[in-house]
Amino acid sequence: YIPTENQWYKAAWYKGGSTNAGYWDYATQSDTAPTAVLADTTGIGSAGPAGNYANWSRGADWNFQDGNVTTVGTNGGSSAYGAFDMNGNVREWNDLTGAANANRAHRGGDFYGTASNALSSQYSGQSSLAQTGYYNVGFRLAGPVAVVPEPSTWVMGAAGIACGGLARYRRRRLSGQR
Repeated sequence: YIPTENQWYKAAWYKGGSTNAGYWDYATQSDTAPTAVLADTTGIGSAGPAGNYANWSRGADWNFQDGNVTTVGTNGGSSAYGAFDMNGNVREWNDLTGAANANRAHRGGDFYGTASNALSSQYSGQSSLAQTGYYNVGFRLAGPVAVVPEPSTWVMGAAGIACGGLARYRRRRLSGQR
């Protein structure tokens, strides 16, 4: 599904739950505008997967174009949730209400825009783009999060297996089997 506005916002700009909790200005885990990346002749960004970089301001020239989309994950650091290119490359749609046929908006800046377009405070609610389509607007899909058991669940499971083994051992011993 297309993530809701709140899901997309948190995945891009959330700092985490520590004493420094809150939101970054940029999705590269920084409050400073990212440096624009360049690209090689195949569209791989010059920054790699780390640092305060983003594909914006038509810096990544390749394939005979003044600014172009680059390979995901080669444009600098990820968000706190590990999502790459949430600043730059293409603006991304998100769902404002979480309902079917909902109003859509886009965030994140794009390879053609400026650093101010990538700020967490920037938002565009141009739903007409959904019918028209533009070269600098895309989307990211979200899926259900796998449920990972709590540590106490593992302990209780191990204790249950141990109790089952003990009961079987005692039953075999009482019946004279070895």
